[in-house]
Order: sequence, then C-alpha cells, then structure tokens
Amino acid sequence: MLCPLYAQQPVNPELGVYADDNEFTETPERYIGDTVVTGGIVQQVSPLIIELETTQGQREITITDSAFRPEVGDKVRVFGTLTAAGRVQSQSGFAVPQTGRWYAWGISFLAGLWVLTRLIRHWRIDWARIRFQRRERPLSLRDIYQIPTSLDGDRDA
Repeated sequence: MLCPLYAQQPVNPELGVYADDNEFTETPERYIGDTVVTGGIVQQVSPLIIELETTQGQREITITDSAFRPEVGDKVRVFGTLTAAGRVQSQSGFAVPQTGRWYAWGISFLAGLWVLTRLIRHWRIDWARIRFQRRERPLSLRDIYQIPTSLDGDRDA
C-alpha cells in the first residue's frame, strides 16, 4: 500500500530517497557531489560503463572505484556519488549475471503457473455478482478431462 507513496517521494537523502537515473541524467549539475542510485547493463568493463534506461532514452554512465568485477551483459546496481555528468564514483554495488536473470524469470514463471493452477482448482467465477467464489470441492484432473462417451450423454451401446 505504501510503495506507490514511496515512489512519489521527492529526492531527500535524509529519508533515504536518493536521486535515480531519471533525475541525475536530466539535470546532472544539480546532483554533482550528491549520493545517487543507478543500475543498468554492463557495456564495457575497463572502464566500467553501463547502459541505463531513462525517460529520455538510453544513456551510458561510467562507474569508477567499483569493488565488484562484472562481465559484459551483467546487470549492475550501484550506490555512489555523482562526480560529473555521466560519471558515478561507486560506494557499493552488486552485479547479477545473465544466468541469474534467466533463473529468476524461470522461477517466477513456474510460480505463476502454480498460482494459476491453485486459482482454477479452488475458485470459480460468479458471473452474476462478478466475483470469485470458493469451490465446495476442488477440481481434480478427472473433473477437467472428463470425456463424454456419446454426444447425447446416453451410455447404451
């Protein structure tokens, strides 16, 4: 409930709300010397250059003094000081390898399928009241895949 409210907060380092990509790329001179938070995909490792998505489009940022060593294609998140337009001095950060992102997406997909299956088995839609209503007995695979033996329901041969 409070997450959208947090997203609306103006930059205020005393409350833990730091300038992000959209703020410091739009008006960098305003945030030089201030703490910023950024993240993007590694384009080059020496020097460390990341590409980030902003409301103005794609931008490249150089990260200096980083203690971590990502590879090209990794996704990084950096907390640091904006020293010049397009240059952030890292205080801390981390990298997520490409395989880590595929793993997270795969697990999320499987979890979504599990939730959908539970929803279908245990709930039905009450169209008259436009709501979900709990089933008295959860659906089983037999209930879902029952195949009639004849078109009119007569079982005589």
